[in-house]
Amino acid sequence: MKENVIYIPSFEGEYKTGLIFSMIEGLKIGKDLKFICDQSPKELERLLNESDLKNVTWTSQTVGNGQWELKIHKDDPLNSPSIGCCGMCGGHQKEKIGV
Repeated sequence: MKENVIYIPSFEGEYKTGLIFSMIEGLKIGKDLKFICDQSPKELERLLNESDLKNVTWTSQTVGNGQWELKIHKDDPLNSPSIGCCGMCGGHQKEKIGV
């Protein structure tokens, strides 16, 4: 399986945020995307928290040489606790999660 990696320092500053969010929005359900950053991704994490991308999770870590890795995962909305089927009827969400 190939890993999707984007090296953010290759892009002009004014385009970075739009590029990152469009790639996250276009990411297929169940897939991962890794961004390599040359600065702490705290500002990006703040923007992700404020966004309406409720079926997206992420982790960040330093990878050395002053670089950070931000790994994004796009969850299936039906299995996300914040959106999708509420499970009250015992329908779709129950089947998807396998409960």
